[in-house]
Amino acid sequence: MSQQPPPVPNPYGPPPAGWSPQSGPPPGWQPGMSPPVAGPPPGWRPAPRRQQKDAEPGAFTWWDLGATLFYVVGFLTGLIGLVALLPPVNELLTGDEVQAQQGTFLINAIGYGILAAIAVALSGAALWRSIKAFSYLWWLKLLLVPVAWFASILLNLVIIVIILGSDGETSENQEAIDAMLQAIPLLAAVAVIGILGPYVEEYFFRHLLIGKLSKYINVWICGAISVVAFPLIHFIPALLGMADDLSFVAIVPYLTMGIIITVGYIVTGRNLFYAWLLHAFNNVMSLLLSYFLVPWLGDHAGELQSTFWLASVIG
Repeated sequence: MSQQPPPVPNPYGPPPAGWSPQSGPPPGWQPGMSPPVAGPPPGWRPAPRRQQKDAEPGAFTWWDLGATLFYVVGFLTGLIGLVALLPPVNELLTGDEVQAQQGTFLINAIGYGILAAIAVALSGAALWRSIKAFSYLWWLKLLLVPVAWFASILLNLVIIVIILGSDGETSENQEAIDAMLQAIPLLAAVAVIGILGPYVEEYFFRHLLIGKLSKYINVWICGAISVVAFPLIHFIPALLGMADDLSFVAIVPYLTMGIIITVGYIVTGRNLFYAWLLHAFNNVMSLLLSYFLVPWLGDHAGELQSTFWLASVIG
């Protein structure tokens, strides 16, 4: 059997990737040239990177204006307090101290329940869009919720205790909430203060004041307006001259909370769901500390008064 001659080296060098003997050399290729690097075909474009979608809050409607008027006139000015004229509520308010606190909580529960129903009805579509937009890097967003809460406590400690040298000042709003918590069960507090209240406030202070207003004004300017307005809403009696608890030290926890929620809302694409999640987590954690940790510590809680005050602020 005859032997085959050894293969002759290719005088043109190694063939380019994807070349076959049937296709011939690439167009324009000459002997001695280095083989061209294989690349994408003409007209090829890489797939676009997935980005954070905007939740599209939508435009203002007359219903939004009506809800805002109801919130300002009916809730912030105390008009919802007329519910106290109802016999069951009036009986609680005229009872002992515990019953009076239960009656006050019931009035707030009715007010927030009505407002939450209105807010969900008007922002349900935007809430659903924000839930779908939340899927982008959802694990990172969830991780940042407790991180943001803990960071706000540390920031408040630095500003109030270290820089300002104060032990903290509790607003009348916070004192009223603390008094109510002594008379109501945890689940009722979580439902109203931890879930309904945050959604109502996020609807007005983030969804309307930033999301919809940013259609006409720069979103960060809207954010600054929201950051200023959010703390003041918790000092209505002081603004009306009925209390003297309005001070920078008392405002700081609400200010930092407003900044964190506002930044979270904007960078996640004006996401109402995420703003609600940040706000609700803060309030629920504050409730858990008030119901379990402070009573468990007993007398030692006084030694850590500043820390527990800042950690239990309910916005």
